[in-house]
Amino acid sequence: MLRILLYVAAVVAFFGGAIVYGGNAIGAWDPLPPAPTPPPAVKIDRSKAKPAKSSKPSSSPAREPRKTPAQEAWVKRADALCGESKVEVQALVAQGNPSTPAGALDLFARVKKLNAELNDRFLALGAPAGYKDDLAEVRALFAKEERYFDAMSRALQKHDMKTFYALSDRVTDVALDETDILASLGAYGCDISLSSAFG
Repeated sequence: MLRILLYVAAVVAFFGGAIVYGGNAIGAWDPLPPAPTPPPAVKIDRSKAKPAKSSKPSSSPAREPRKTPAQEAWVKRADALCGESKVEVQALVAQGNPSTPAGALDLFARVKKLNAELNDRFLALGAPAGYKDDLAEVRALFAKEERYFDAMSRALQKHDMKTFYALSDRVTDVALDETDILASLGAYGCDISLSSAFG
């Protein structure tokens, strides 16, 4: 459920495991390339620029459409599940020890299993009228992330950290898409920012 939290927690936890597998495999210890040369400054001639005139003054900011009672109930259940999920994910990651290859594999297997369980629990909330198309898209994103998780597991088993981290970047993109949809439906408790992942 907490896609951002889950992936950030897992990827950060596995960074320690990457050292065991060899930081050189992912180029972690290579020297940084030289900084790019900034482009030359562009001078703007402000004398020709004229402010655009609006045809009508804006009367009030756009309002969010009113939710039905079924939609409001769904948002409450989704936010509650996301709150429970955050606690479960933090507990799982805290119990893991990715400092050894066996520990990293075990932790990732448990993270993968929990992710699938959270997806199932979230989908079991159903879809109220007006949310069906959005939640069908979330279902497709869940399936996509689980395929990425399978590929990440295979990469970890092969000690291929470069592929593991490349896949984690793709999963993060999926996670952001998921949380964007959920936030647009009003489930702001499921919109976990990267900075709050360990708060």
